[in-house]
Amino acid sequence: MTTTMPKAQNQAVTANKSPSAHVNAANPLLYQRLVESVTDYAIYMISVDGHVSSWNQGAQRFKGYTAEEIIGKHFSCFYPAEARARNKPQRALRIARTEGRFEDRDWRVRKNGERFRAHVVIDPIKDECGELIGFAKITRDITESWEKEQALIESERRFRMLVSSVTDYAIYMLDLGGHINSWNAGAQRFKNRTEEEVLGKHFSMFYTPEDRRNEKPQRALRIALEHGRFEDTGWRVRKGGEAFWAHVIIDLIRDEQGEPVGFAKITRDITERREAELRLRNLARNNQELEQFVQIASHDLREPLRKVLAFSDLLEYEEGDKLSQDGKTYLSNISSATRRMRGLLDSLLSLSRVTTHGDAFEACDLNAVIDEVKQDMALSLQEKSAVITCQELPTIEADPHQMRQLFQNLIGNSIKYARDTVTPEITIRCQAVRAKNVAVIAVSDNGIGFDPSYNERIFGVFERLHTRDAYEGAGIGLSVCQRICQRHHGDISANAKLGTGATFTVSLPVKQKEAAA
Repeated sequence: MTTTMPKAQNQAVTANKSPSAHVNAANPLLYQRLVESVTDYAIYMISVDGHVSSWNQGAQRFKGYTAEEIIGKHFSCFYPAEARARNKPQRALRIARTEGRFEDRDWRVRKNGERFRAHVVIDPIKDECGELIGFAKITRDITESWEKEQALIESERRFRMLVSSVTDYAIYMLDLGGHINSWNAGAQRFKNRTEEEVLGKHFSMFYTPEDRRNEKPQRALRIALEHGRFEDTGWRVRKGGEAFWAHVIIDLIRDEQGEPVGFAKITRDITERREAELRLRNLARNNQELEQFVQIASHDLREPLRKVLAFSDLLEYEEGDKLSQDGKTYLSNISSATRRMRGLLDSLLSLSRVTTHGDAFEACDLNAVIDEVKQDMALSLQEKSAVITCQELPTIEADPHQMRQLFQNLIGNSIKYARDTVTPEITIRCQAVRAKNVAVIAVSDNGIGFDPSYNERIFGVFERLHTRDAYEGAGIGLSVCQRICQRHHGDISANAKLGTGATFTVSLPVKQKEAAA
């Protein structure tokens, strides 16, 4: 492509030794061909008043104009309408003339009206006398890199907005010396300090006086610098001196070359969680004390109850014929009350053990568990002529002792609350193994049932239904069942109707580790 640079201008450019002209005076023809062949940059000249006087291949590629179409036209045609309305082209030439250079990154327009992002440099061209004779203009299409840059800026802006708006975590930055250089809403909420109060301050201000004396802040930064991360829980101090229990993470931040530049610090107020854990620990200690008390009380009370029961039986055996009907009733009531008291002690001991004992989970075949329960309860089953139908049950991870207690309580209830004129029938079946390997086992009977309004209440301690007042029992057995299920990360529910029996549905995880997770 040939240029149409005027001869006078070409001579002036050749003769100009000023650095701003960027001209190879020794070989102007070579320079001209070099400029014309460049395709990655639009390089062209414009006159003092802004009209295009030369045009290279890069200019044609970027702008879409041929040399014949554009030479002689004013260069403002490359600007968007709003830029022309603000006289941006004239301002660019004025700055280049007065300051010796103009540089800009802004929108430009191609021949077809399409916009592109351009990096523009305008240098003044002067003759040997220092008189301005035109301008050299270099334009590069930076749309792709600009879009990436804008995407990065937008991503950083959204990230800053996200971090700054988080209120459940204090998230802020520290320099390598531990001084605060950013602050978010969560930090302000936890520490009760505004950004103006903390920027530039050392983060040790949030530590207790004792921790500062022991140089815990410096130790935290040292560990984060050496290992890339520091994590801790401990007391921190709000504005005003109020202490709170915090979970703290400090991460080391590195630049592109891998050099440490600072730290990111995340703090969460876990005071409520710590208090809950302390309450649980106290409850565990109290439960241990409760279990010890129940064991002692059970031991101390069993002996007098045994004697009361033995003497009442002996009295009935030796003096039964001599007693009046009222006397026999009183004696029967004494025996019944004594047996109930002994059952209450057994239930309380079972309840305390379920609450306090640790988990001893192992592979537990529920079919074998049911067989053992049937053997243990053989006498009760024979007395009531009860029939137990047990379908194939799965093997789960559980405490075998507590599983026996669970199903013994459920089967015992079914026998206890059987209807007088109906043979007790108890069905145990595995309904399904649901998602996350949860075995659902139903224990159904054809007993007296209960009102559906008691479906939830029936698992309460000492909860007795008015329909069952005529039956012996402490009202603890089903509560023990619920505790056992909860101890195994499972659940139990009840469903019944008066006169048609009850169904207790037990949900137990097959794998305890998955359930705990």
